[in-house]
Amino acid sequence: MSLFSYLYLAVFAVALAILITVRVRLVFTARPHRFWQWFYWAAAAMIGVFTVITSRSLDDAVSGFFITGMLGLFGFWRNGLTRQQLIARIGAPRGLNTLTALHLTTLPDGLTELAAMVGSVTVARLRFKAAPATLKAFLVKQTAPARVIIDR
Repeated sequence: MSLFSYLYLAVFAVALAILITVRVRLVFTARPHRFWQWFYWAAAAMIGVFTVITSRSLDDAVSGFFITGMLGLFGFWRNGLTRQQLIARIGAPRGLNTLTALHLTTLPDGLTELAAMVGSVTVARLRFKAAPATLKAFLVKQTAPARVIIDR
């Protein structure tokens, strides 16, 4: 195996460890966007099949399965709330204390939408199954109570 193959394996191991750490720390998990979830899984399956069919060496297989594994991890990624952070996307965790306002709105389908604001800019919108009062009770313990607003 080449140096790059070892590098791929190391990057995948770190990404898997981060995914597991975030999933364990999530207190409230947001609803995933099903289209992107299935897109990542379908792409991972397709690239995995092509890797098996076209790989001529171990290095080819490692690089193909690295891409397959990373796309699979993207499909398993969950956004939500930890005790200290709002996890909005893979590369966008935000500390709860850095947000100026957290607007909670009940949607017609019964979900609660959390709109995280920095100044007057909405930086994230997440949807939760939990009631607004439940989310507010959690968020008030983690950040300044004046920042958490329930919109009607």
